[in-house]
Amino acid sequence: MSSLKYELDQWNEGVIAFDQGLYEDALDIFEPIADSAKIHFNIGVILATLGDFEGASESYTQATKLDQYLAIAYFQNGVANVALEDYAEAVRCFHEAHVHLRGNMVIDYTQLGLDFKLYSCQVLFNRALCYIELNNMEQAMSDLWRASREKQTKAHDLLDQALRDKGRDCTVFTVPHGVLYRPPESKVKNSKKKDYLGNSKVIAAIDATDSFAGFQGKSAWQ
Repeated sequence: MSSLKYELDQWNEGVIAFDQGLYEDALDIFEPIADSAKIHFNIGVILATLGDFEGASESYTQATKLDQYLAIAYFQNGVANVALEDYAEAVRCFHEAHVHLRGNMVIDYTQLGLDFKLYSCQVLFNRALCYIELNNMEQAMSDLWRASREKQTKAHDLLDQALRDKGRDCTVFTVPHGVLYRPPESKVKNSKKKDYLGNSKVIAAIDATDSFAGFQGKSAWQ
């Protein structure tokens, strides 16, 4: 039980460090307790924030090895490979994400500690953009057509325009900056809060309201 409490406390401390913009500190906290898909996902998010997309992809892959049904990890792995301009691998990742949606239009990860909803139309849209980069317009248009018909929110109205424009000048959907798996508040409310500010400096920052990433490889995060 004490070991579980320690890992829970470390998980919480890692999230606090991340929220303060101290990404390397957060990595140092998360890596010793990286024995779950959620923690490996968090490590992937941090590495991507630091611009290490190869490392991020490896972390997302490890997350799916520990939880083969974790569609969001396949999805973010696809985004990381878009940044690496490995569009064939990105297609594979988005395909796996779509498969592991298991026919659902949306998976809400909020109750699992991740403040994000993954929609099938987002997955199809991202895969379509990768097909365009691979010069496979037939598959790209098929995915764009399906994505436009599976839209669920007002924000998805852009999919209709993307279909008309054949994906030109579009950007991939991604989990917004600041979204990590967080421990249940009820289990950490009595944990001592640490202030890491002053120990390190912020290395990178991304607009917390941004739910898209530029499609032109690494330039999206620069």
